[in-house]
Amino acid sequence: MKLQSALLVPLTAAALAVSSTYALAAPDVRVSGFGTLGYVTTDTNDAEYRSSLRQHKGATESDGDWGVDSRLGLQTNVTFNETFSAVAQGYISRRDGNSSPDIEWLFLQADAIDGTSLRAGRMLVPTFFLSDFRHVGYAQHWLRTPVEVYGNFLNTSFDGLQSVSRFSMGDYNATVQLSGGQATGNKKYFQIGPDFFETDEQSDRLYSANFSLQRGDWAGRVGYTHMRDVEIISMGRAVNSGNDNFISAGLQYDNGSLLAMAEHIWRRWDASGAEDGALDSEAFYLTTGYRLGSVMPYVTYSAFTPKGEGYPSSMDTRKTTAIGARWDVARNLAVKAQVEEVSGGVGDQFLGNLEHQMRQPTTQVYSIALDFIF
Repeated sequence: MKLQSALLVPLTAAALAVSSTYALAAPDVRVSGFGTLGYVTTDTNDAEYRSSLRQHKGATESDGDWGVDSRLGLQTNVTFNETFSAVAQGYISRRDGNSSPDIEWLFLQADAIDGTSLRAGRMLVPTFFLSDFRHVGYAQHWLRTPVEVYGNFLNTSFDGLQSVSRFSMGDYNATVQLSGGQATGNKKYFQIGPDFFETDEQSDRLYSANFSLQRGDWAGRVGYTHMRDVEIISMGRAVNSGNDNFISAGLQYDNGSLLAMAEHIWRRWDASGAEDGALDSEAFYLTTGYRLGSVMPYVTYSAFTPKGEGYPSSMDTRKTTAIGARWDVARNLAVKAQVEEVSGGVGDQFLGNLEHQMRQPTTQVYSIALDFIF
């Protein structure tokens, strides 16, 4: 039996036991949701733009696409009493070759220790600054998270255990998040010349430690995520194997009008023999925006630099400059428009012919989206 199945069965049983124990007091059930309806087009037909390597197709100049950014999530929070609660989240987007619903979160939480929550089940992988609401476009100022950074670690959930501790240190509010379990896995899609490839990523264990600090208008975060015994499988054989290590650091300033944020990630691939360091990379973004009533213009610059020999030899640093605006047209409803220029080593960001990739062209990407929560 897989780890996720072994965890979800007792988790369901535990939730039922808790609910029956407190049958006299009906649990508090709250249902909410979020979504994005987005359309993307580009200035070329030689390559398909996509927002994630987990997408098997994307947008071109003559074939605009509704699936690059569109998604829908539904979440249920159940509070049994002051100690026990449960969270379930279903999520639909284009990834892993289809757009079928996935269980993104399903965990039982116990607040048995003052300031610390203990969780068991399926939870988010807290790799990035915005991991908590990575899929919730309405909670973000930009149209999409920078692919150069957030495209480096594609596992968004894992099955296992997690602790979240919140405490104060004078004027500072701190959070420590520790996680351990098994990644739920993902598929990636590549094109080299006319050949289309699909890979499966499998890992024996995932461990993560994250620390965040907030004071007034400032917030900072550092994190480390380790995936042990990773195998990247293509056509039935492992094309890469080893331990995957992600280190991230982020800083944000938000005074209600001015927003400025930066995040840097380092990926280190540990393996014995010739594969050691094959998938090493670094990436970062800088973004700033200013709220003018219900409208917020913003600009973002991001870059991804391959460091290892596992990337195509033609792939240089990929850079994206994005200019956009968010307009809060109504309560819980925001319209966003964004124009991006992607240059340098476009590499695996696009699905396209080899000649196009070798030219390392500059590509314009045009996007519009409607973000909502309910």
